Amino acid sequence: MKAAVIHEFGPADVLKIEDLPAPVAQAGEVLVRVHVVRVGGLLDIGTRAGRNPFARLSFPHILGADFAGEVVETSDGVKGFKAGQRVVGVPFIPCGVCPACQAGRDDACPKATLVGVHRPGSYAELVAVPAKVLRQIPDGIGDEQAAAMAVSGPVAFTQFQVAGFRKGDWVLVTSAASGLGLVTALVAKELGARVLATSRKEWKRDMLKAHGLDGVLDTDSPSFVDQVRELTAGAGVAIAVDNTSSADMFAKLCLVLAPLGRIVSSGALVADIVALDIRSLYLKSQSVIGVRTHTQAALDGFWKLVATNGMETRVDRVFPLDEVADAHRYVEAEKNFGRVLLKLD
Repeated sequence: MKAAVIHEFGPADVLKIEDLPAPVAQAGEVLVRVHVVRVGGLLDIGTRAGRNPFARLSFPHILGADFAGEVVETSDGVKGFKAGQRVVGVPFIPCGVCPACQAGRDDACPKATLVGVHRPGSYAELVAVPAKVLRQIPDGIGDEQAAAMAVSGPVAFTQFQVAGFRKGDWVLVTSAASGLGLVTALVAKELGARVLATSRKEWKRDMLKAHGLDGVLDTDSPSFVDQVRELTAGAGVAIAVDNTSSADMFAKLCLVLAPLGRIVSSGALVADIVALDIRSLYLKSQSVIGVRTHTQAALDGFWKLVATNGMETRVDRVFPLDEVADAHRYVEAEKNFGRVLLKLD
């Protein structure tokens, strides 16, 4: 099979296209022909550059985390999948037996491993993965859309489940022009939230306005806090999803949070140290919640939502696998609004 391989950590140039033996599905695994794979920040670019603190790999290594494709074959013990079935795959493999997994919060599994980080990934024509990371793609959803929402959709669903979302809540999503931020805003909208989205770049705010959100704001604006209070009729937001962990932005989120409000922190591996006003949290019964990734329950919940309501996110650009290094450079330069994908067929 053809695959994009790294033999060392480094810049995008270390990515090489090579012919490798096809993987074999072990017990409990499914062999999938990959059609589309997302180019991600931490798990792909961070791993390639040697910046991913989760990375435990040996060279040569195949990157690639979340993807869409077609089942080739299943191994012994696998139920619910068959050859020819369209599936979407995620990288997070929880152990299933630790206290976090048993509590249904497998996003906190300390023994979890990652496709494309701890084992060969999906920058390849074929990938073998545990059946638990796969879900069937609903009818009417193309491979590109499935790959674009594969991780961010279930992560967003987890965020709102853990935060106790209720229909009609005001939800604020920071960095909503990012791949995760946009899907988070769209999931909130589909769940029945009133959604405020933020971006520091004017051209991205203009594009966000096309998604029918209730407000698109610039957190750098001196009037940001007043704008949120005006839009929410002074109530503030019930849930603020913070995907950036900027100290300056965190302080502003605290100011616009309603009594009983929750700040959900995701994507804080590279984060500022923030000041937390414990007295304010105490007096207003507010909470700060960490969500590392998605749960198995949220994988089911998100794809059920998509199958019922239909949903699409923004795909910024699709590169052929042969141009994987250019795709990495494009994402590193932050030129994209929405997901960047690799297409293998």
